[in-house]
Amino acid sequence: MMNVRKFFYATLCGLCVTMAFTACDDDEEKADWREGSKVDLPSYRSFVLCEGQYGKNNSHLFFYDPAAKSIMEGDIYEVQNGQKLGDTANDIIAYKGDVYVVVNVSEVLLRLNGSGVEQARYASFEADGLGQPRNIVAVDGKLYVTCYGGFVARFDATTLALEAKVAVDANPEQIVELGDSLYCVNSGYGTGHTLSAIHTKKFDKAVSHETLFNPYGLQKANGRLYVSAYGADYSNPVGVYDVTTCATSEIGHAGRVLASGDRLYMVNSISPDWVTYTMTFKVYDATADKVTEWKLNNAPKAMTEGAAVPYFLSVNHVDGSLYIGYTDYATEGIVYVFDANDSFKSSFVVPGVSPNKMVFLTK
Repeated sequence: MMNVRKFFYATLCGLCVTMAFTACDDDEEKADWREGSKVDLPSYRSFVLCEGQYGKNNSHLFFYDPAAKSIMEGDIYEVQNGQKLGDTANDIIAYKGDVYVVVNVSEVLLRLNGSGVEQARYASFEADGLGQPRNIVAVDGKLYVTCYGGFVARFDATTLALEAKVAVDANPEQIVELGDSLYCVNSGYGTGHTLSAIHTKKFDKAVSHETLFNPYGLQKANGRLYVSAYGADYSNPVGVYDVTTCATSEIGHAGRVLASGDRLYMVNSISPDWVTYTMTFKVYDATADKVTEWKLNNAPKAMTEGAAVPYFLSVNHVDGSLYIGYTDYATEGIVYVFDANDSFKSSFVVPGVSPNKMVFLTK
C-alpha cells in the first residue's frame, strides 16, 4: 500500500518547484528574509515551537536544520530579539516567507521574518474585547485567529492591524479554511460541542453545527475535515465532519492526528496511572472508510511506552518526512523523524517543554 505522504510529495513535486520559482520572483520587492538576523541560517530551515508550562513564561522557539539534522541550543527568538517569547505559545504557521506565532497567556500575535526577527506584533486582545488568542490560519493576505472571548478575528498579515471580528461559540480552538469558508471547533472550555462556519469573503456571521463533545482540534485534507475532541469521558474521539450534511461521523480515538491526502494518521496514549503510557498507532483510509494499524518501521521503544506522550505530528513538505514530537510536560521534549516510507531516520532533543508544532521553509 502506497504511503500517502510519499504520494502527496511525488504528485506535487513538479508543481511546487514551478511555484517556488514564481514565488521568488514575486517576493523580490520584499526584504531579504535574513535581514536583521544575528545568526547565519541556511535557506532550508525549520522552527520548533515549544509551548512551555502555564504561568512560567517559558515558551520557546528553536531553529532546526533538517539537512544537518541538528538543533540550535539557544532560543532563536531570544537570540534575534533580546526578549522571551512569552507564556504558553499555542500555534505557529509559515506564510509567504514569514513566521507567525500565537502566544496564548501572554496574549500576543507575532510576525517574524524567515530568520525569526520580529517584524510586527499585536497585543490588544483584551483591550479589543477578543479574549486570549488560540489558533491561526492565513488566507489571501489575511490572518484569522480564534480567541477565547468567543470570536474569530481577522488581521492584516503584514501590519497585524485588527480589521474585523465575528462571534462564534465559546472558546474556539483550531481553525482551517476549506472552499469559501473558515471552520473552527468550539470547546466551551470543556462543555462545548459545536463547529462554526464563516464565509471567508463576507466574514459577517457564523453558523454553528453539532460535532463531537469538547472538541479542540480541526484538520483538513482532500476536501475533508477531521475533528479531534477530548469527549465527555476523555476517550479522545476523532471524527470526519461532512460539510454538506453538517454531520460528524466518529472513526476512532486518538490524542494527536495528522491529515494528509486520503488518510488520517492517529496516535493515542493510554495510561492506567497517569505516569506511564502505552501508545497505539492507527491510520484511517477515507476512500475505504477503514481504520488499520499504522506501521512505523524500526520505531524506538520509547515511542510506544514510557512517561512521554506524543504532542504533535508535522510533515516536512520538502521531502515528505514526518516529525513526531513527545512531551512529559515538565522537561525537554524529543522529536522522532521518519521518512516518506514510514521508516525511522533519526531523533533529536528539543531543549524546551512540550514541543507542539514545526514549520519548514525553503526561502
